[in-house]
Amino acid sequence: MLINQIKSDALEARKARQTETATLLTTLYSEASMIGKNTGNRESTDQEVLQVIEKFVKNANEVKNILLKNNKDTSSVENEILVLSKYLPQKMSYEELENIIKTIIEVFKGINMQMKMSNIMGKLKENYGGMYDGKLASEIVKRELN
Repeated sequence: MLINQIKSDALEARKARQTETATLLTTLYSEASMIGKNTGNRESTDQEVLQVIEKFVKNANEVKNILLKNNKDTSSVENEILVLSKYLPQKMSYEELENIIKTIIEVFKGINMQMKMSNIMGKLKENYGGMYDGKLASEIVKRELN
């Protein structure tokens, strides 16, 4: 499980005296594990952990942009993004995403347009969550349905 890998990596970073990485991974582990604990006292799923990681990366990118606008050093934030990114699955290319969406659309032929959109996006998330850009996927689905 991804949560266990993060915990293990945080411990390794502490042992190696990589303070920033250890702190980041410990914080990530704590936040990700709380999701499972708060919803039934269980271990967080990989999908839930990926959502937390994506949130961390998004926040780090926002901080980086602010620092760039103010001509400040972004190296520590870039390091955070690099550390976090190794836990994220490789994003699909535009072509891969488009082909998968076209395949899913074939499955839902005959369903009204609005139902089709939510069914397609749901199926995409169920099977490929975290592996694609949601905004791009939504644009492709809308284009293909029209």
